[in-house]
Amino acid sequence: MPTIVFGGAFDPPHKEHVRALKCAVGTLGAGRVVVLPTYLPPHKSAGYLPFATRAELARLAFEGEVGAEVVVDCEEERRGKDNYAYVLLGEMKKRYGDIVYLIGGDSLRDIGTWRHPEKIFRECPVAVAPRKGAGDAAKLRRKALETYGGEVIMLDFEGDDVSSGRVKAELLMGLGCDAVPQKVMRYIESHGLFGEYREWMEKLRGMESEELLDHSASAVMRAVDLNSRHNLKQDFCKVFEAALLHDNAKERPSLDGLDVPEDSVGTPVLHQFLGAEKAKRDFGVTETDILDAIRYHTTAKPDMTVLEKLIYTADSTSYDREYDPIPQLRAATDADFERGFEEVLAYTYAKLKKKGGRVYPLTEEAVRYYLPQLAAE
Repeated sequence: MPTIVFGGAFDPPHKEHVRALKCAVGTLGAGRVVVLPTYLPPHKSAGYLPFATRAELARLAFEGEVGAEVVVDCEEERRGKDNYAYVLLGEMKKRYGDIVYLIGGDSLRDIGTWRHPEKIFRECPVAVAPRKGAGDAAKLRRKALETYGGEVIMLDFEGDDVSSGRVKAELLMGLGCDAVPQKVMRYIESHGLFGEYREWMEKLRGMESEELLDHSASAVMRAVDLNSRHNLKQDFCKVFEAALLHDNAKERPSLDGLDVPEDSVGTPVLHQFLGAEKAKRDFGVTETDILDAIRYHTTAKPDMTVLEKLIYTADSTSYDREYDPIPQLRAATDADFERGFEEVLAYTYAKLKKKGGRVYPLTEEAVRYYLPQLAAE
């Protein structure tokens, strides 16, 4: 019987991880599963929870739940660096014999960005658990076989579009989360995990109406989803903080002597500049990249960073916005982040022009930078 090797940040593990692994065990007839928590993922930002905590949560999530012996192997922590999949699989093969590497459909989609993916397929069979939103599983399998060869086993499985980033965001905002196994949730609650932003949430509840707070939460979920879907490699905490606070001044327009552009006062864009200053004053945010993502989330600007584009796009396509053409823009952004960003900018600019009056200079500059043909019309 083969041993399934299942790696991941497990930050935290969720029910879709358990479902996928259980399906793989049943399909492959595996007697043992080696769960390999990542230490510092080479193709993603580092885990939010400490390694030891993530390893323990993985044990709680899988042990006794997947129909096979579960071994949580801390090889990545022992190595400390250069933990590329192709290297680790060679070590796992030496240690455990015949192995099958289990990955999600999103990992198969993105595997070309991994270090030496061809060596992964040479090392052992790869089993894939397809998931919603990760592309056509059959096409991805054909492409992998044509590109790398080896053996690719597509499981009869379709995982829900759940990410650990989304789970973290729900837990940090105190929204509750039914995507986490009960044993994992009990550990989280008993050890006081994900309580770091409790004070922020209390402040925001006193500052924002229920409608605005719902929008802020929706923007957070949208931002972390886009970061995960497109592997944008943005630090989770920076994405979370910028999205959560992007509208913190929208219902607090008092200038309070803070430094904002004079031409923004009395306009609909004041809140972005004021929001950056009040995030610094009221929430202690000091990182320039977070503050700038808040500062330009309404107007956009030329030469934006990935984080700035992410917050701008997440705000405009957040899950609470269902009026046309936002669902179409959301779908475009899901398909292609850069193209989606440009479509959002074009839509916003056209809407402002149709409304008449002055378009804020930063938006005009952003359109000339990203959409010169539109600007010339």
